[in-house]
Amino acid sequence: MDKNNVAVSGDNVKEQMGKYRHKFKTPFTYEDKTYTELEFNFEKLKGKHLVDIENEMAAVGEYALSPEISTSFLYRLAAKAAGIGSDVILNLPISDFGKIKNVCRDFLVKSGL
Repeated sequence: MDKNNVAVSGDNVKEQMGKYRHKFKTPFTYEDKTYTELEFNFEKLKGKHLVDIENEMAAVGEYALSPEISTSFLYRLAAKAAGIGSDVILNLPISDFGKIKNVCRDFLVKSGL
């Protein structure tokens, strides 16, 4: 396997590092919008996005000493990478939420952030 690719198990497809497509086994509906998949592009993110996440968390009294293990930080990062509201990610079924959170964590660790 090429070092720039990561294998994604299950129904999800092989993607280039920094990009991930999550396909739902069952379509997910939130606020009258149904999702069959979500695409995450971590490569488009800038340092500003990380600061924005820290500010969002501070505004509600949350802090991430280690962003790579902070669930609150990771779901917000996922939302920014997908270009959707963090409330969508927060309301995913737990199995989908966990897989997406782990992809975010892996991206942060591999990026050295």
